Amino acid sequence: MSLGTKAVIGLVAGLAAGAGCAASGQPALLAIGAAIDVGGTLWINAILMTILPLVVSKIVVSIAGSGDTQNLGRVGWRAGAIMMALLTATGAAAAVVMPAVFAWLPMAPSASAALRAGAASPVASTAAPTVAQWILALVPTNPIRAAADGAIIPVLVFSVAFAVAATRIPAALRDALATAFRSIDATITVLLQWIVALSPLGVFALGLGLAMRVGVGIVGALGYYIVVSSLALVAATLALYLVVWIGAGVSPRRFARAAAPAQTVAFSTHSSMASLPAMLEGAEVRLGLSETATGFVLPLSLAVFKYSSPIWFIAVTCFVARLYEVTLDPSRTIAIVVAAVVTSFTVGGVPSGAVVVVAPVLAAAGLPLEAVGLLLAVDPIPNAFRTVGNVTGMLAVTVLAGRAPANVPAERRKTA
Repeated sequence: MSLGTKAVIGLVAGLAAGAGCAASGQPALLAIGAAIDVGGTLWINAILMTILPLVVSKIVVSIAGSGDTQNLGRVGWRAGAIMMALLTATGAAAAVVMPAVFAWLPMAPSASAALRAGAASPVASTAAPTVAQWILALVPTNPIRAAADGAIIPVLVFSVAFAVAATRIPAALRDALATAFRSIDATITVLLQWIVALSPLGVFALGLGLAMRVGVGIVGALGYYIVVSSLALVAATLALYLVVWIGAGVSPRRFARAAAPAQTVAFSTHSSMASLPAMLEGAEVRLGLSETATGFVLPLSLAVFKYSSPIWFIAVTCFVARLYEVTLDPSRTIAIVVAAVVTSFTVGGVPSGAVVVVAPVLAAAGLPLEAVGLLLAVDPIPNAFRTVGNVTGMLAVTVLAGRAPANVPAERRKTA
């Protein structure tokens, strides 16, 4: 039985147990339930304590650890530009569409009030900053204090600037720095794997506490979220067929035939890495891409590009805002999109890796971070569609960066 299945079972069992405790009204059962709920909070805190070092170390490793950043060449820069364009476009589109979609989510005011009362982290209680305040806050005067205060966006900006600066120092020093941050990344990843392994128990405790405070009506909201987020991920994946057709002259039918084997592996295994052999075959045999594309761009995309993350991050943000009945101020939109795009580069190789790093996006929106545990419990279905979107995005970037439309041979344009 997979860990995701165990987590779902734990959530269902917790919701049932919590509903039973609340219905009984027995002081002893309520006290036991409250004690178990504390265990769920401790599990969430354990996840959150890993987020900042994990995100910072991954940013530094992905930028400073790439080595000859100055000499990546035209193809490397082209691939990076395409990645940023795709991530920003999907994030911006999601920021426009998702609030309206989740406005239809039925949520009882009493349930939202109970969730807000139980939130340990802030729930957008302060007014959104003005544009000038937001711009000034991007550069922290003290990055350590910003991290302690939970100001995630300034920390991300500092981390990116620090990593870029590291690419300009002597190779020996840069390699030593990258090695240190790789060690931090690897250590935090192991710690996070231990914590995630406890997810069946953690989500049982969370589900029990939720049912005691809110009731089992939360089940319908979770089902709505699963359907909407999965459909959004499918739509974003399908959009890539049009992008590849326009940008590289490869027809949707031909791209679909090349991507289908890798997509099948991705959906069944929830692993982009496991899909690499199928992606290579599709790129080399079915699309006839160059060695530069298959030997450099595709591995680069596999390492750093998570196409589906921004749209999912923003869908999650809108869902959590609806759960807690928080109106997302339009002035926060830019910060949310920026956080979604930058955070997408930090998604790691742990189970449901996108869930454990969604905290910066929630923080940018002024939403409680406790929702991470609930999302982790119901993540198996969205995670399958996220992985398919990521694999398709990796292959699309390889096609787009590997050859410009003008370089497509005539015979390929005919077959495309």
